[in-house]
Amino acid sequence: MALLVQTEGHEELAALAEVLRLFFGPVTQSDDRELQAAWTSDLHLISRIEPPIDPPQIRAASRLGFSEEQVRVSTQVLGSASGQRSETAGLHEIRRLLRHQLYELLSRETGIRFPWGTLTGIRPTQIALEVIHEAGPQAAQKILEDYWQLAPSKARLAVRTALAEEARLSQIEEGDAILYAGLPFCPSRCLYCSFITQDAGRQEASLTSYVDALIREAREFLEAGDPGPLAAVYYGGGTPTSLPAPLFRRYVQDLLCLLPLKPGTELTMEAGRPDTVDREKLEIIQTAGFHKLCINPQTMRDETLRAIGRRHTSRQTLQAFQLARKMGFSDINMDLIAGLPGETGDHLLESVKAVMDLGPQAITLHTLSVKKGSYLDRLLGSRDVLLPDPALMEAVEEAQELLNQNGYAPYYLYKQKNCRSGLENTGFAREGSGSLYNVAMMSDQVPVIGLGSGATSKVIRQGAAKRLHNPKDLLVYMDRLDLQVQRKKALFGFEV
Repeated sequence: MALLVQTEGHEELAALAEVLRLFFGPVTQSDDRELQAAWTSDLHLISRIEPPIDPPQIRAASRLGFSEEQVRVSTQVLGSASGQRSETAGLHEIRRLLRHQLYELLSRETGIRFPWGTLTGIRPTQIALEVIHEAGPQAAQKILEDYWQLAPSKARLAVRTALAEEARLSQIEEGDAILYAGLPFCPSRCLYCSFITQDAGRQEASLTSYVDALIREAREFLEAGDPGPLAAVYYGGGTPTSLPAPLFRRYVQDLLCLLPLKPGTELTMEAGRPDTVDREKLEIIQTAGFHKLCINPQTMRDETLRAIGRRHTSRQTLQAFQLARKMGFSDINMDLIAGLPGETGDHLLESVKAVMDLGPQAITLHTLSVKKGSYLDRLLGSRDVLLPDPALMEAVEEAQELLNQNGYAPYYLYKQKNCRSGLENTGFAREGSGSLYNVAMMSDQVPVIGLGSGATSKVIRQGAAKRLHNPKDLLVYMDRLDLQVQRKKALFGFEV
């Protein structure tokens, strides 16, 4: 038994495969016009564009975000009298419409409905904002429910968060950029992590070489041109605070002094693992001028922490938070993950309440993403864990409502591939708080300077994002640093 999708008049298989993976998991491409996936019965669909369109035409229109040329887009379930959708659209809307029609028919045929409906991409609030601008916030919610097939709670969340993101982005001045510095070292590797992270304790010889390489990448790039003032800087990872204190001090100070900061630049340090937080490192962070700190327990259950490979305890989370507060850090974010192995909805709510009791300025509620290459992916095996789970969806809604009731409002939102139940990651913050960096990074409206292995740089030209990815492998990154710096200069239009 298998599902088969064939295309006529186009080759946009990547857009179709994105939807197929949501329902069926692994997808195979037999040729440039055909996709297959395993299913419990035979199901054959045709995805058609009339007149036929070449891939370069669609790419160009997608980048511009506008096209006067109209085509007929249709999707049909063979052997079904009512299994057909057809609509006229501009070339720039083709990919979105192909995904929309395929999702709608697959949901009808399989009986599977995901909470975000046909919004299968990373940034559902981008669509929500477009609808808001066209119809207004109240009408937008109904359109998201009726046409885009969102669950009512997700439609409300999308509208509210889209408006918050728009307000936050308005704080960034034209010509500003943001910067990410990534340090791929952690005390241990989490079960769900697919990043190219290294065990800091076992890679001591590599730590200095990596810090030297990242600082050199920044220096050589920034000496070549001016990317614009930085609205936000984020030291992420990995876990930057997993570095030994003397090296951590040099990493923080030597990089920061190279950056084109401006008055009010948002400076955030990810101190994600509570067991890496101590007074000396907090003093380094504080002295350097960082006013935002991330301490990320993921859960407040010690049993789960052990199961997912984190070596700290919930008590260490409390101690790290209290120490940071005592030293004057007033703006702290804490991350939690819904859907962790062995956890119930009650466990999630207990963690949310325990974190809220501490009173951080922001709480980010993630949903577990079963990433390829992670230990968890190999451990679970079954695709069923990614299909809609009513208990998990209810628990996430209850957690979000609990946050709302306690003064935490959603301010940014994104989705990841292979998230349990097709759910989302949402940042909640008290009034006047939240991360400008997070909103800008997800927006595709602000240039990004990415430093370190696996980091992505991005420029915005004619309303479209153009990206450059640093090598993920640590040794490859350091070996190819000169070449990567030259490519980054070219991306930003610096003289090479």
